[in-house]
Amino acid sequence: MTTFTTTTPGVDRRGLRGLLPRGARAITSTSIWGAVLLVVLLVPVLQLPPIFSAALLLTIIYIPAAVGQNLIIGNAGLLAMGQAAFVGVGAYTAGILAVRFEVDGSIAILAAVLLSAGVGALVGIPALRISGDYLFIVSLGFNLIVMDVARNWVDVTGGATGLTGIPTLTLFGMDMGVGQTFYFSVLVMVLVSLVVVQAITSSRFGLTMEAIRDDEAAAIASGIRPAGPKVQFFAIGSALAGLSGALLAYNLGYVGSGSFDVSDSLLIFQMAVIGGLGRITGSILGAFIIILLPELLRPLQDYRLLLAGLVIVILMILRPEGILGKAKITNLIKK
Repeated sequence: MTTFTTTTPGVDRRGLRGLLPRGARAITSTSIWGAVLLVVLLVPVLQLPPIFSAALLLTIIYIPAAVGQNLIIGNAGLLAMGQAAFVGVGAYTAGILAVRFEVDGSIAILAAVLLSAGVGALVGIPALRISGDYLFIVSLGFNLIVMDVARNWVDVTGGATGLTGIPTLTLFGMDMGVGQTFYFSVLVMVLVSLVVVQAITSSRFGLTMEAIRDDEAAAIASGIRPAGPKVQFFAIGSALAGLSGALLAYNLGYVGSGSFDVSDSLLIFQMAVIGGLGRITGSILGAFIIILLPELLRPLQDYRLLLAGLVIVILMILRPEGILGKAKITNLIKK
């Protein structure tokens, strides 16, 4: 049976940070993330280059999807990689409701989240019988199915040309536009989703899921039934991806199947793994590295993607459990 092991007790692998007292580490971590939030809040008024601002907004939009992927892998211990499919479900749901039915954005986003959660629960059912690389393949297969449906259901999705003409985001009848108001609206929704996820992972339900992840046999022996928590965590992770998809649709004003293929699932997978499995902050950091780092290296032109890739490779060699992670991805692979 596959087990999910965390960092060995008594051994601190966090370098100089591990020398700090626990309280000092907490204060340092809070200060760092407080500074990051302050920078994110100030970006709209700093008159930065448009391409950098657009990349930052895209990073923020993808954070829920990355956190959802981390919940599925890092907290639930389910090796699945098809998160872009649920981003697509959310994007098409919000786009169709906005274009064809002129539904308010608040309702469209909620519908996107709920539908993505429902589809995720259905896809998560196979996780009750398969695990490791088999579940990995099944989740990729679902990603391909969503792409195929999006391309061929022309009357609903627009087919290969996609869904165009998505209006600007409206919340409770108020138009958020495309500038600072839209930026802060997205930021607030993402922050709310992170607060909800933090509450879930730190609750008894979240701790139960981690017990199943670490040793399912021991959890069953303790009277815990793993079926329900597994499917529920898969649904929650998918719902977060649906939120990212809905926000992406309003940001681009367009939804196409090419934005939700396997390569996009791989990028979201990298965000979760590189940032660190089992930690929300790890997924946030991973999203910034995967999306924003190449843009920061843009002045280097042809070498920027090479350098960004090199940074990722070095991080995986030095920190196989991710920068802020508590477990290694290799522990999920069935030997």
